This record gives sequence, structure tokens and C-alpha cells, in this order.
Amino acid sequence: LVLENNKNYKCCQSENCSKKYVTLLSIIFSSLGIAFSGYCLVISALGLIQGPYCRTLDGWEYAFEGTAGRFLTDSSIWIQCLEPAHVVEWNIILFSILITLSGLQVIICLIRVAMQLSKILCGSYSVIIQPGII
Repeated sequence: LVLENNKNYKCCQSENCSKKYVTLLSIIFSSLGIAFSGYCLVISALGLIQGPYCRTLDGWEYAFEGTAGRFLTDSSIWIQCLEPAHVVEWNIILFSILITLSGLQVIICLIRVAMQLSKILCGSYSVIIQPGII
């Protein structure tokens, strides 16, 4: 967004070239946003399904690792985690927020890439022809 707002930025001799360069940079940065926020989305989902690392009667372990996320709907088994206090609730809230925000970021970046690609492919830039320059 900053690239498009900076009116003084010029990389080429013509204004049309500069606009296309800025659009290409925007596509690259938005693609990176999709990749990294997608990574955050996957890791957060896996962390939510696995459950927190906590102290149980058997020691420190992932108490809900084998439940495939079923512990999320059964709060009666959360007492298996003795320490830290309220770690299951904290884990659920943290990863739910991360999943929501990274999912939103993926959607926004996808829309941004689609808009920028339509600018390049559909030719919303004007072609400037200067006589005498070959």
C-alpha cells in the first residue's frame, strides 16, 4: 500500500513503467503475505489440535496429544493439566486468535493479488507513446 501512495517513486523513464514495477512489487509482497500467514494458520491449527504442554500426574507432557482435538469440546478432562494454571484455556484462546487473524490476512492478500493481477492483465494503465524515441 505504501508503494502505491508514494507519488514520487520512479524506477523507469516512463510513468507507465513505474506503475507496473510498483504493481509487480505489490504482487510479490502480497504473495509473501499469503505464504507466511498461511504458515501461521497451519502451525496454529496444529498447535490447537495437539493441546498445551503441561504438568500432569505423569510429569511434563502433551496431555491431549492422542485425542485429535476432541479435548476442545470436553472441558471436564482439562483438569489433567495441573500446571500452569488455566493453560488449556490460554492455549485455546491464543491459537484461535492466531487462526482467525492469519486466515483473515490470507484472504486480504489473495484479494490484493487478484486486484493487482487484473490491473496488469486487463491493461488499466495508459500507454504513453513519445514521438521520435525508438
